[in-house]
Amino acid sequence: MSMLRKKIGEYYLVEKLGDGGMSEVFLGINPRMREKRAFKILGKSATKSASGYARFLREVDIMRGLSHPGIIRVIDSGTMEDLYYYSMEYMPGGNLSRRMQGRKIPIIEALNLFMHVCRAMAYAHDQSVIHRDLKPSNILINTNGDPVVSDFGIAKVLDYAQTPLTQSGEILGTVAYLAPEQRFNSKEVRRRADVYALGAIFYEMVMGFPPLGKFPWPWEVTSSFPESLHALLENCLAIQPESRFEHAGYLCEELEKCFGIQKGEKAGASEKRNSREFKALEDSELPPPKTDRIETWFRILRNGTTRERLAAIREMVKEITPAEAKTVLKLYPEEGDRVRWGLIRVLGELKIEAAASLILPDLNSPFHTECVIDALGKIGSEKAFPALHDYVLNHPDCAMIAMLPLARTGGARSIPYLRQYLDHEMAVLRQATVRALGSVNEKESLQLLKERISVEHDDKVRAVLLQSIHSLQSNLLPNATTSIRKENGIIAKA
Repeated sequence: MSMLRKKIGEYYLVEKLGDGGMSEVFLGINPRMREKRAFKILGKSATKSASGYARFLREVDIMRGLSHPGIIRVIDSGTMEDLYYYSMEYMPGGNLSRRMQGRKIPIIEALNLFMHVCRAMAYAHDQSVIHRDLKPSNILINTNGDPVVSDFGIAKVLDYAQTPLTQSGEILGTVAYLAPEQRFNSKEVRRRADVYALGAIFYEMVMGFPPLGKFPWPWEVTSSFPESLHALLENCLAIQPESRFEHAGYLCEELEKCFGIQKGEKAGASEKRNSREFKALEDSELPPPKTDRIETWFRILRNGTTRERLAAIREMVKEITPAEAKTVLKLYPEEGDRVRWGLIRVLGELKIEAAASLILPDLNSPFHTECVIDALGKIGSEKAFPALHDYVLNHPDCAMIAMLPLARTGGARSIPYLRQYLDHEMAVLRQATVRALGSVNEKESLQLLKERISVEHDDKVRAVLLQSIHSLQSNLLPNATTSIRKENGIIAKA
């Protein structure tokens, strides 16, 4: 259901600003007062979920209990057409992710932004609130260009009796900014997990990409990077939580002490510009990271939006070289689900035979099933047919998406299996079967389709039957002057 042009109080929803797994954020305008607000609306499916609704209400309660210029302010909450919402200040500067756009930020500016976020989180930690989902897209930019922390949807309050809203083993948050311990158990995290996320955000600001996998340290890129700042980053990004700052406030204190920043003062204020610390910062600007195309593609597949990831897949299919394709095959087993989702599509479009055995194990992964089936069909590997055949036998509900790939990989061997679906009660499944048989250039396939035309009563299926028969006749009998016409539902030669 579209929310645009709907009214909440005196505000009309005029633009979608973003969305998450359970909610959407819209810009609302009050035309009489010329005021703007952002409205976060819980989706209908989440509203019906007891845990989703409870988590949304908890988010409102947590944010209402926080009062800090660096934390988004909730103005109002209520229901609209049985959907729950809350309104908050509108931030015209977008978010930090959009501000970076995959590029690094000048180091003094990055430090200034970082200090604001650290101070906001130090206040939250003082109130026993752990954010648990700190990332650039959840840091908004206000009219002054200062960052404001938002989206406390999975936040946790320490030492507070409450009903658990996360299941054991459930991973909440975005993996690039999750502390190692949080990737395995979101329920047991403490303030140190937020400190890790803060370090990951600052790293991305100065390097241009988040610290995933085996990432380079800034001092490895430029030897002039300040040792004190490197030590702080190492602390924040430590694997073991006990090696990190226990509280964002301690991180603030260290930053202020290292660079002589007074509490509430901006980093790089004019009177500090000539100090030795800030001269070192200005001299330590990091050059653009030296990354090859594969690293860039993989980084987008790990952290990009769906649109960015699909664009990277199209670019890989269009431009990848044979040497790069071999590298992708070597890296595939070590990558996570998000990257493999994209690589499966690339390998299928490129029809790389060697990829078939590599992606076959992912056929049983719910995250990859459909793209693996499609890729195996495009590759057409002999190795793939038995696995696809067995999979569809064990998962008949997936037969419709597997028909064409099965025909492509099995050829004539797929005909005995496909023919059983020609009499299926679902017209859409019969239609998929006809298309699949039409792709098998065998006389047996042509004969089956001709026999079916006399008993098929669904107009859409009959139309596909006629097309498939014509296509097969053109391929199998190129010199025959045949035409197809309907006579009492019978295919006849002219």
